[in-house]
Amino acid sequence: MLTKWFMIIGGFAALALSGGCGKTFFAQNETPLDRNWGRSVEAAKYSQILYPAAQKNLAPVAGFDGEVASRNLKKYKTSFEKEAPEPSYKISFGSVESK
Repeated sequence: MLTKWFMIIGGFAALALSGGCGKTFFAQNETPLDRNWGRSVEAAKYSQILYPAAQKNLAPVAGFDGEVASRNLKKYKTSFEKEAPEPSYKISFGSVESK
């Protein structure tokens, strides 16, 4: 008798768990969210491109010397090696000051 109830309860549990794995009858149609999935990212990226046809122009940039670019890049990289100066705070409490 007890095994019969375990079989019935186990069957209902298996049915309930397997129901979550499939598509439900409520979501059979494609929703507007499904049709436009990922388009907001594409639209944001496209809106940030000033001149989309620039990737087809492979000519070097006029007026930008390679040596100057190399020096600027080296200067930029070394700017991160310096430590930032220690911040100083001045707090005043009436006539007593702390630095």
